[in-house]
This record gives sequence, structure tokens and C-alpha cells, in this order.
Amino acid sequence: MIAILTTHDLTIGYRSPRQPDLIVAQEINLALKGGELVCLLGPNGAGKSTLMRTIAGMQRPLAGQVTLAGVDIAQLKPRQRAERLSVVLTERPNLGLLNGYALVALGRHPYTDWTGRLTRYDEAVIRWAVEAVDAADLADRPVMELSDGQRQKLMIARALAQESELIMLDEPTAYLDLPRRAEIMRLLRHLAAETGRAILLSTHDLDLALRSADTLWLLAGGTVRVGAPEDLVISGAFEAAFRGEGVTFDRATGAFSVERACGYMISVVGQGVPHVWTCRALQRAGYALATDADTASAISVAVSGDEYQPVWHLQRGGARSTHHSIRDLLAAL
Repeated sequence: MIAILTTHDLTIGYRSPRQPDLIVAQEINLALKGGELVCLLGPNGAGKSTLMRTIAGMQRPLAGQVTLAGVDIAQLKPRQRAERLSVVLTERPNLGLLNGYALVALGRHPYTDWTGRLTRYDEAVIRWAVEAVDAADLADRPVMELSDGQRQKLMIARALAQESELIMLDEPTAYLDLPRRAEIMRLLRHLAAETGRAILLSTHDLDLALRSADTLWLLAGGTVRVGAPEDLVISGAFEAAFRGEGVTFDRATGAFSVERACGYMISVVGQGVPHVWTCRALQRAGYALATDADTASAISVAVSGDEYQPVWHLQRGGARSTHHSIRDLLAAL
């Protein structure tokens, strides 16, 4: 499949008339194809917003080129660019008294004349976009009365109504709770696969990106690493990009944890869900887990009982105690 978006030896950053150029990243060569969901990740200050603005044509590159369907984006007029590229920003827009349908209809602006009159085809596209994001029940409601998650659905529908080959989203889940974040990411993955559009989004939601993206663009240290999420984890690139003092990434589980080492090692015996969450709680409290029976450990915990009412048996030296919650176990430790 032909790439919808490509960058050629791209250098991004900022120009100053009296100082040398501030280079954020360079030698960036990327490609994004139709039907693909790509997540742009990187630590704070790595340059994700700069790269997104440069790709969208909102900021000129220091060097190199960005092309949309083979055409240099710098050569496209605003209307031509809007026909190829739609953008959903993080900021909550001030939409006044618009209802959901009117908001989505703004996506047809590149195709209407100066009067803004909608044709039958425009109306059909708007209805399709609303239904594609499962927002038909929001069409007649004032946008100002909607939740952040509902408003974000309509903003995505507006981008769909624009009929662009590429949809770019800047932190689309920033203001949403976990269930709504998962819903939006699932929706975007479905839309990429079903409509054939290329979707690029920047996000700090690392866990959902690892679970949802076809490809990751990992921006760190002035370079961009590209690959399937699993490949970047296995290679250690993901761990290296987000390594920070007191924070570790577990390649085996795909989870971040905060280090609170207390210097004690503990062995945990058990199985099922209670065992998993017991281990997590002990690691959160700063204990190192013994990895096998041969590892010396002066403290041990045995988890027994059923999945919903477990019991914890703590042995520390010659002292033994029984506890009926993880909270009590941690207090005893």
C-alpha cells in the first residue's frame, strides 16, 4: 500500500534570527500507510508536539520534507491541505451553542462554497461520520452540555466528515477517565481498519498505546525509533526512552513501577489473582521478590483461601501471623 504520509530527512526545531537554530530532532524518515494506527510516544520535552506541528504544516521544518500522498505539504494551499489532513487538538474548543450535528458539519467546510450551504452528499457524509463513532444520540444535544468523552467522539466524527486520508490527534485522551480513554483508543483502531484512513496520535497513555497501536514512533534523544510495540519493548528501546530516576519499566509485564526499595527481600507462595496482587503490593511497598526457592529470604508470605477471600500467612524469623487483607499484611511488615 502506498504511504499517505512520508517524511524525508526531516529536521525539526526552531529558528532564531540572532542565535543558531535549536534542533529538536533530525534525520527523521517516517511513513504512514492507510488503515494504520500509529502512536507517537516520548518523554516530556522530547519534541512530540514540535513533530506533530511540523507534519501538519503548522510549523516549517529546519530541513527535509513532509509529503502527503506524494505532494510536499508546504506546496499545498490551505483548502487542499484540509482535504488531505484533519487535526483534532487537545484544547477544549469554545463551540458556543452548537449542537453535535453542527459540530460534525464543520468538517465539510473545505468542500462548501462561501455560503456554507450543505449538499445532499455533505449531509450523507455527516450522518455517516456521526454513526461511525456511535454518536447518533448526541447529534441534537448542545455540545456545551456533553461530557469530555462525548465531545471527543464528536470531534473525531468532524475529522471523519472532512474525508481526509490522514487524521492527526494531539493527546485525544488527555481529559478522559480510564474507561473513556480505552473506548476512544478502541474506536480509533476500529476506524483505521474499517475506513482505510491513516491515523496518527500523540499520547502519554503508554499502556493503551502498547495495546492498541499497529506501530509506535518513539521519539527520544533527538531520534525517532519505529517499530511494532512488541519489537520496541523486546529490544529495550522503550525501556531506555522512559528510564528515569526511581521509575522502572518491566519488559515482562509491560508495566511501569515506582522504585521504593527498602532493602528487604521477601518470598511469596500462592497462586491466582490474590498472589498477583500480593506481589504488586509488596513491590509497591519497596520489597524485592525472591525469584526462586534457592534465593535466601528471611521473610515469607503464603497466600491461601479462595480467590475472593484469601488469607495471608506471614513468617518473619520465628514469628508467624495471619492476616485477612493486604492492608493488614503491609501494616504488619
